[in-house]
Amino acid sequence: MTQSTHAVEVTTDSFHQEVLEKSREMPVLVDFWADWCNPCKMLNPILASLASEYEGRFQLTKIDTDQQQQLASEYGVRSLPTVKIFKDARPVDEFTGVLPERAVREFIERHLPRPADDVMKLANDLASLGKISEAVTLLKQALEDDPSYDKLRLALAGYQHAEDGIEEARTTLKGVSPPAQQDEAFKGLLARIEIRETALNSENQDTLLSRLQSTPDDHDSRRRLSAVLFERGEAEAAMDHLLEMVRTGQSEIKASARENLLQVFQALGSSDDRVSRYRRLLAQALN
Repeated sequence: MTQSTHAVEVTTDSFHQEVLEKSREMPVLVDFWADWCNPCKMLNPILASLASEYEGRFQLTKIDTDQQQQLASEYGVRSLPTVKIFKDARPVDEFTGVLPERAVREFIERHLPRPADDVMKLANDLASLGKISEAVTLLKQALEDDPSYDKLRLALAGYQHAEDGIEEARTTLKGVSPPAQQDEAFKGLLARIEIRETALNSENQDTLLSRLQSTPDDHDSRRRLSAVLFERGEAEAAMDHLLEMVRTGQSEIKASARENLLQVFQALGSSDDRVSRYRRLLAQALN
């Protein structure tokens, strides 16, 4: 298959430099293909045309899966063509099969640098100085110019959440596209919003603890105490209370506590070491 002059052929030896390191500078689109794959041949001119049109804004690379089977296996390629976008040395999005040019263009544009990126950096600097209200105002203005930018919406909703603007954050998140709603960042922020909502609508920690001392099977108070503790930064104590409900509660209480615990896992994020540890404890409690 004839390759575009805008594409870089990648091997196992060059993958680190041409894909991982390059993706720290700009998005890298990796096309996993094979010479015998007819759909790959149909997709190739679309990718080549867009690489030419967007020259300098993303890098198109191609991996021959017959010659580079190790890379195909490592990145879970099961069908061809498979196209992945790498940013900051990791895959962040993908599609398989042949898409029309319009859909491929939309796929690429979701990951291209945008003017709002600089605004988000400035907002982050303001927030680090404690000027969260100013960060919110700045991002609201940027969102008016770029209302379809999911990353911008998530950043704004995050700062709104930090200011206890629960309803404002929820409203902002409603505009996030369905694909982005499946991302860990969206799910994690939504979980944090819901936990804070519970905490804000609950009594204080001492009152809840006192109630549980006299009525240990008051599961609603225990659930609310878990949210209050999480908001105070005591995530492990929060999860311990939910685990207690899983261990001692009847079927509905057990199921509800499990869902609350999974919500905390989402709020913390999969990279948090405590999540893997408490997942094991949850599995033990359910058995």
